[in-house]
Amino acid sequence: MYHGSPKAGLFRRFAAILYDVLILAALWMLAMGLALLLVTILDKLGLVSLAAYQDQADFIQKHAFWFQLYSLLVFVWFYVYFWVKAGQTLGMRAWRILLIQPDGSPITLKQGLLRLVVSFFGLGNFWLWIRWGQGLALQDQISKTMVVKLTKDESKELNLHRKAG
Repeated sequence: MYHGSPKAGLFRRFAAILYDVLILAALWMLAMGLALLLVTILDKLGLVSLAAYQDQADFIQKHAFWFQLYSLLVFVWFYVYFWVKAGQTLGMRAWRILLIQPDGSPITLKQGLLRLVVSFFGLGNFWLWIRWGQGLALQDQISKTMVVKLTKDESKELNLHRKAG
């Protein structure tokens, strides 16, 4: 249905990314709180000892590799979950853009993971300037996906349909 819609431009894409960064900051703070809670529980159960550390945060800092991996998984989950499930992150929804395959169907898990890996933290969007007029970012071309701009009516219809379904 949406594959005939115009492709989203650089401004909309970056506006959606900025919106998502704010959401990710809150999500990361929640993830940090859960990590601190987990360390506290593990200490109370005697599975780890905080004796050599100042507090739970010091424990996490000394085991930074595992927390960084955990943080990365939270970020990957955020993008891939929303892209595969709804075709939109919350930022994309606010800016009325939708991620789909060229035939208009939802993207697959494999496409979502590939897209995230090759997006270079959003820098792949500058490919829009290099390939002017194509409307495809580097991650779009490699993952065989596209980001389209929705009208207000299309966005309302899409989101009403999701609530009803």
